Amino acid sequence: MSIIQDITEKYYGKYSAESEKSFNSPVGKHSFQQKKGIIEIDGTKISINLNAVKGATYGTEPFRITLHLNKTYTIKFSAFPKSLWHRFLDFLIPSRVVLIPKSVRNQFLFGGDKDIIKNIVSDEIFIKNIANEKLYIGTMAKPTNKIILTPAHGIKDMKQFEKFISILKCVQKTIEENAP
Repeated sequence: MSIIQDITEKYYGKYSAESEKSFNSPVGKHSFQQKKGIIEIDGTKISINLNAVKGATYGTEPFRITLHLNKTYTIKFSAFPKSLWHRFLDFLIPSRVVLIPKSVRNQFLFGGDKDIIKNIVSDEIFIKNIANEKLYIGTMAKPTNKIILTPAHGIKDMKQFEKFISILKCVQKTIEENAP
């Protein structure tokens, strides 16, 4: 059973998986299967998507966990792992990261609306949960009604999934309280 199926069963959601499609290419046989789950937690719709790819060049598209906001907001927010270049810039311009807690200062780069960033990095639960994780969080477009979290290494278990939901809920709360 897949982790998405486990999650949808636990939260009484809807699970769907397309039939596996395969094709032959010059480098070998490939197969593809899209899996999707939709759940509701505390009145908030959350969808989980995975495009599983197998075969000659094995790889999998990452999980995408999407929290659907109740209305559209004109904000932009992103958090993603820092590159070596961004760490170098932080060294040259230390004022760039003054507001960011030390526990995640070298790990994540935050972008978007300054008020949202200031409020989200002051949330201890958010900071505790993103520390030592490799993930990408963003609202993608402006205006938006979604927050998307993409873990770089997938979802290991239910405990980690619930941690990701906690991260999304912190961002949601901050956006709803601070966005115009």
